[in-house]
Amino acid sequence: MMVKSLAGSLTAALVAVVWYWSMGTRITYGDASQVRSLIEEAFLTSWEDYEAYGWGSDEYSPLKRTHKNMGASDAPLGWIIVDSLDTMMMMYNSSGSSRLLAGILKAQTWIDNELNYDLDSEVSLFETTIRMLGGLLSAHHWSSQMRVGNEQMYLDKAIDLADRLSMAFLQSKSGIPYSSINLHTGEAVKNHVDGGASSTAEFTTLQLEFKYLSYLTGNKSYWELSEQVYKPLYSLNGLVGPQWDGLAPIYTYPDTGEFRGNHIRFGSRGDSFYEYLLKQYLLTHEKLYYDLYRASIEGMKKHLLGTSKPNGLVYIGEKQFGLRSELDPKMDHLVCFMGGLLAMGATEGLPIKKARKQPFWDTTRESDWKLAQDLTYTCYQMYAQIPTKLSPEIVVFNKEDAVGRSNWISESGDFYVKPADRHNLQRPETVESLMFLYHLTGDNKYRQWGWEIFQGFQQHSLKPRMRRPGKVYTSLKDCIQSPTQPLDNLESFWLAETLKYLHLLFQDDVDLTKIVFNTEAHAFPVLDTRSLRDMKLKTGWSP
Repeated sequence: MMVKSLAGSLTAALVAVVWYWSMGTRITYGDASQVRSLIEEAFLTSWEDYEAYGWGSDEYSPLKRTHKNMGASDAPLGWIIVDSLDTMMMMYNSSGSSRLLAGILKAQTWIDNELNYDLDSEVSLFETTIRMLGGLLSAHHWSSQMRVGNEQMYLDKAIDLADRLSMAFLQSKSGIPYSSINLHTGEAVKNHVDGGASSTAEFTTLQLEFKYLSYLTGNKSYWELSEQVYKPLYSLNGLVGPQWDGLAPIYTYPDTGEFRGNHIRFGSRGDSFYEYLLKQYLLTHEKLYYDLYRASIEGMKKHLLGTSKPNGLVYIGEKQFGLRSELDPKMDHLVCFMGGLLAMGATEGLPIKKARKQPFWDTTRESDWKLAQDLTYTCYQMYAQIPTKLSPEIVVFNKEDAVGRSNWISESGDFYVKPADRHNLQRPETVESLMFLYHLTGDNKYRQWGWEIFQGFQQHSLKPRMRRPGKVYTSLKDCIQSPTQPLDNLESFWLAETLKYLHLLFQDDVDLTKIVFNTEAHAFPVLDTRSLRDMKLKTGWSP
């Protein structure tokens, strides 16, 4: 394997030469506290610019300094503020920075006094749950741990929002919610395209948030409503049977529970369906969800795995026309969460040396562990083999000999990038997996890779303003050509996820057995099994 051998031979050299100049100080990825400080500074650069020129708005263009809200009523959802808050809390808990504390207090005051979810506006059930409900619940958790902030206020806001979102589960015949909900009227609205079908990942990525809220309040209805989507999905379609092998098509008709089409992938509209099977087990200890996760992972190994030529990079492809169709070697950057997920599924958050001594360890988990490392390496190569060292949104892996191809982008010929996929949105999935793999192994190569990715952001997504002094971070329209072309937008997940996972990568005391991150990187504590029993919060269905 030429690329793997090359990477291995360069590791020792990179330890010595990878560095970053900041205020005259030479910093390497081994200087964890100084790297954390740089990551905090990157966060504060984006946050304080938003504070100054886009405060309260849901969308912000940092180069032009323009902003707007998402809803039809032009009232804010707190898209950036709520999504970013627990990152500030986590960073403040590590560093004690007065600037971070000031940001926390300003955000808390705005949420308390300005944020009102009685909006006559149609919002995405999925996005509002993972970002806003998840952000409020995580802020509640962090503020209760740190004694910084008004923990009850966050919970009250979360209850109000969840009560409005809950109406979406009550209006379809199957209990599978429609895609959108009006937060004022409670009217649920079907997807405006795709024949009204809901994204499978979207309605199966609500359960961590609603179950945690049931645990906090004792109100079982949140748990039961979010759980009811699985019965029609599994029983009607025979999802764990041979037709699907645990792999769900990316669209489902909400009124009937039947799948729309046969397109199967672990990228957009499929990804977090698999993620929340495992994470429900890790959060609530419900074994059914581990068993369903296990069936899906075995189906993925059987049907979706491929290896590139010439260097054997392992990837998860797609089946556009069902399990019997040809494997499409396309892989979204979104799929790169799978390295971390497989690692957590194998170890349950224990360091690998301890996990291998547990009664649950077997050859299947060892196989998952190896695949987790291989996929994480592939996702790192999606950065390392690009000239700017930043990954595009989607790559297509080479299944044949690359000789004669003129459009290979990677330095080794392992993959190419279509013109429409050259953008970089500062996504978190690769650094997410690096964070998990580092804390489960203690292997510094994962910090090295994360440091290289962070340097790519520093060099190529930190852009000068248009006709104004200063630089700000932005997503990129084209991350292949240098100089890169900016998109001029601030994605909230840059603050909520990417910089959070990078910061966690360089922390030294992360215990992955005690915390579960939702799909937007909002942290919930692992729930106490005795308390769950006392509250009669348990699995209420079977396939």
